[in-house]
Amino acid sequence: MLISVLSWLIGGLIVAAAVVVLGFMLATWWIAARAERLVPACGKFVEIDGNRIHYVEAGEGRPIVFLHGLGAQLHHFRHTLFGRFGAGYRLIALDRPGSGYSVRAGGAGGRLPEQAEVVRRFIEELGLERPLIVGH
Repeated sequence: MLISVLSWLIGGLIVAAAVVVLGFMLATWWIAARAERLVPACGKFVEIDGNRIHYVEAGEGRPIVFLHGLGAQLHHFRHTLFGRFGAGYRLIALDRPGSGYSVRAGGAGGRLPEQAEVVRRFIEELGLERPLIVGH
């Protein structure tokens, strides 16, 4: 009898834990969908070694590439700095892999050397010659 009660109790706890995890998953999905509706992707996408990189660009001329820090996104530069530059510059801001609308490649760890390589390949893919890199 005691084993039967313990089995039901453990089974009930497992079901309750599964319901809680499912609730968190649904809440996360709902929050992400709402955020995407409020702030949709506004730029272009390029595939770099399995990473889907989202970026925006404006102007023509000497390229300046803006790299955001941890917990940020390309809009931190786009909204604050893009309007301050005059003619003669090609301004490019990108979401680092795993941030904003950029998707990190499967199996990628997101370490700085990996992300630096993605940025190098991004610059190469866009054909940018000797761009100025701005970051925080």
